Amino acid sequence: MSRVHDVIRRYKASVEVARHGVEIFVIGDPAGALFNAAVRRLAYTVSENGSDIRGDLLLAANALRWRRMTQPQPGGFHLAVTEAANAVVREARMLRGAVADEALLDEIAAAAQDVRQTDSPVGDELWRSIEEADPSICAVVASSNRARAGLQEWLNPLSVPVLLPGELGDVSERVEQLYVAGPPSFFPPSLVTAPATGELTFLMPAWFRHRTIPVSRLADQADGAMKAKARERTIGDLSEPESPVPDDESMEGTYYPQPLWRGRNSGDREPGPDEAEAWKVLLAGNLAIWLDDGDRIRTLDPRQPEGERVTYAAVEDVVTGTYLVLRDGETEHGAMYEAALHLMGPRAGAIEATQRGWKTALEARLASRGARTSIAELRARGVRSAARVRAWTEATLISPKHEHDLVLLLEWLGLAVEPSHRNAMALRRAVYQASADLREELEDAVSRADLAALERDGHMSLDIEREGFRSIVVARVQARSPYTEIVPRPHTRAPFFDRSGEWLE
Repeated sequence: MSRVHDVIRRYKASVEVARHGVEIFVIGDPAGALFNAAVRRLAYTVSENGSDIRGDLLLAANALRWRRMTQPQPGGFHLAVTEAANAVVREARMLRGAVADEALLDEIAAAAQDVRQTDSPVGDELWRSIEEADPSICAVVASSNRARAGLQEWLNPLSVPVLLPGELGDVSERVEQLYVAGPPSFFPPSLVTAPATGELTFLMPAWFRHRTIPVSRLADQADGAMKAKARERTIGDLSEPESPVPDDESMEGTYYPQPLWRGRNSGDREPGPDEAEAWKVLLAGNLAIWLDDGDRIRTLDPRQPEGERVTYAAVEDVVTGTYLVLRDGETEHGAMYEAALHLMGPRAGAIEATQRGWKTALEARLASRGARTSIAELRARGVRSAARVRAWTEATLISPKHEHDLVLLLEWLGLAVEPSHRNAMALRRAVYQASADLREELEDAVSRADLAALERDGHMSLDIEREGFRSIVVARVQARSPYTEIVPRPHTRAPFFDRSGEWLE
């Protein structure tokens, strides 16, 4: 399909949505309503008490509510719901004897068990609606990779595609009806303001009160901005238990799985010679890494064709949903460096000597003048990546990203440009060759892996034959900290156990 044709189709769909609005199926879910009422009481208690030992219970409970809303598939297809429900029961039992309101703990545990054992009525209505509309013209929109994996497995008998919001540009022309699994506020405004089809239906449980259709942040300033009307249709048993907790819009955010960032501990000091500024990145599988300001990092895209899945992404492009390919337990840099030296053969000793020479001189200059003064001087000379000067002292980092930056750096250090520049470029090419060889082995391992399980679980291990790379981890980014911390440089890019992102999607 041409780009022009796609734009025309989107305009036609926008006209239909603007004229007829979008539908919201508000579906009774008694089991979910009971659990939601208990969790609202818990959230209110935690907010009133500030830091509270019930925090882990609330995180698990919020994850269960979120998954009940966004993963309505029944029975054996909702393992994520079962996982969260089991965690709620476990956390509630652990708190017995530690808090005064044990009745609330019992209520939450019982309600979680009921949610685990009761299929969501939203799923029943989604299946019925697809069959009624004709599965061949329908598609479903999921809120996350994990939600999509579960929904797709369940809907396979109907041959209905399940997509993420960012994939709707590729939706087939035959698709006329989109069903969205979750409340409108869980999805980007573009789902409505730039619709892929003229028929758009959200399905959500009645106990979630916020039903406003999202609009662009610029809608109030724009003439003729897209503001679709909502047509609500109520279905099923809408009864809910009475709650002593008042409806409060400020509590809506408690439904969203969120990371807990505790603030920067490093202050404004400069990193030491063996330290780096790094973002904490939470990964699926209870993992995390410290991501430094390197140029790129190896990634995997399971949606690409075979042979094109393993690639590199710029560090600034590592966002939620990115799959990182990591060496289990330690960084990849050292192994690639050693592989490159092996490729250099008898030249390796001379190359190591010149690398060690200019890096030692750089360490001495940084120690005498400080990083900030050094960065300013290098920038004045035209070094584009001067902010990374501390990283260049690391043995396994070959040189600045831009070749001419190395020339300028050597001149600033008062060193002869050659043979240091020539040796560094030769070593860099060898690293690229070693990296390309590893990529081929990774592509072969990925071709044999269960990528559906990767999208469902968010992580997997790859076993390859290369010495030093026998255990490779692929893990989806769950969140990235908004600030950096100063950490030991050897700790960067090496995955470690961390439960901070346990309940993120």
